Amino acid sequence: MWHWWNQEFELSRKVSVVLHGQFRTVRPLHDFLQGRVGPIVKFLILPRTALVGGYYYRREPNGRSPGFGDSHRYFGGIVNNSFLRQRGALPPALLETRFLTERFQDGPAGALTNYTRFRYRNRLSFREWKVSPLLGYEVFTFVRSFWGQRPLAGVRWRAHPRVMVNAGYFWDGRAPRAGVQRHVLFTNLLIRFKRTPDTDLPKRPPF
Repeated sequence: MWHWWNQEFELSRKVSVVLHGQFRTVRPLHDFLQGRVGPIVKFLILPRTALVGGYYYRREPNGRSPGFGDSHRYFGGIVNNSFLRQRGALPPALLETRFLTERFQDGPAGALTNYTRFRYRNRLSFREWKVSPLLGYEVFTFVRSFWGQRPLAGVRWRAHPRVMVNAGYFWDGRAPRAGVQRHVLFTNLLIRFKRTPDTDLPKRPPF
């Protein structure tokens, strides 16, 4: 299982900071596999589009396999939220798109922790539903080869105007060079502290 959470603090109409944490376990809440923590900075360049950059410190118990060990991850890219109109019986939807370039480094000798990776992700949910299906697909590549893919299905619950919970399943389909393939259950908690109204998009939801 993978569990992660984000706490977003809006510093101004264009800048916000996200504190991110995650841990992974082989079984629901024990047998620690990996953890990471770090900040993300978002800069809004359009009402629905932001530049992002951040850093994670990744903790992995050494000795589980040659591919494990502590390392550092630096990343940057762009995120976009597209609000889709109602089409027939389908209600208005939110399409979340993200592209990141990531650099892993300073891992132990022999571990796959010194490389550059690219990732592209789409997620779709219904914005006006308090509880909505959540569908997604993410693909990863090395500089010259395929890294893996993660098709996702789950449920998105807007528990509060500033709190959202996601839960579901994804297949971590990695190439042999990138590790083992896994079936993963996940939970995701998001909390947003909004300070200023969004005049460019006054009806923009908290997430």
